[in-house]
Amino acid sequence: MFLGGLGLLFGAGEPELDAPVSVVTVDSVGGASIYFSSGPDVPLSGFGAGPEPKAFIVHVDPRSDTLTAAARDSMAAVLAVDGWEVEIRSLYDDEFDPVAAAEEVSFQRPAGGEVDPLVAEYQDLVDRCDALILVYPLWWKQPPAMLKGWLDRVFTYGFAYEFVDHAPDSVVSLLPGKKVLIVNVVASSRDTYEDMGYLRYLDMADRSLYGTSGMELVERHIIYSATAMNTPEKAACLEELSELLPLIEPAYR
Repeated sequence: MFLGGLGLLFGAGEPELDAPVSVVTVDSVGGASIYFSSGPDVPLSGFGAGPEPKAFIVHVDPRSDTLTAAARDSMAAVLAVDGWEVEIRSLYDDEFDPVAAAEEVSFQRPAGGEVDPLVAEYQDLVDRCDALILVYPLWWKQPPAMLKGWLDRVFTYGFAYEFVDHAPDSVVSLLPGKKVLIVNVVASSRDTYEDMGYLRYLDMADRSLYGTSGMELVERHIIYSATAMNTPEKAACLEELSELLPLIEPAYR
């Protein structure tokens, strides 16, 4: 039985001749953070006051020597060459606390109330960007807990959405016109995600959050079967990321 991330064979003892054998790929915490030695850091100037389009890249992986980090840097380099202003933040480098406090999840929170300085900084970057790009592995077919907490604390009531007279059936989106691109690295195959319904599950959760805030989720781009790739294949996947740029192009360009 191989436990390294390429596959697990389930069953007790020898299977009967006609019994189905289930082989699935493991997107464990270790299995989906795939090693890849990326190139040098991309020099970025961050957001300025000019009319250039702005991309905010959020990277969520505790390691910086992974395929997700290389994807982050590849996207940043392509965007910079294309004339974008790019801001990159790593939630682990920022030691972001993903646990939302009670006042952060209350619909009764008064406008202008005190906000955690780091959360406020992230909200400012989201507010100023034209495109939000999230880059992370899928662990056990789900986003890392760090990202889930970031979404909970940043896309709060009063920033991402609000209700008219606090009536939940009257949602007002506060972040319209922005685009969201998600780039994932997974150990499992495309067939696993499609046949077992994982893509539909992820799509439902994403469109609930971004739809409520008025942002447009243009694509979830998944690099499948990453544990089975050799170095040239991983590099080819990074080259393909440039093809995603037209999806996030702002209308005013």
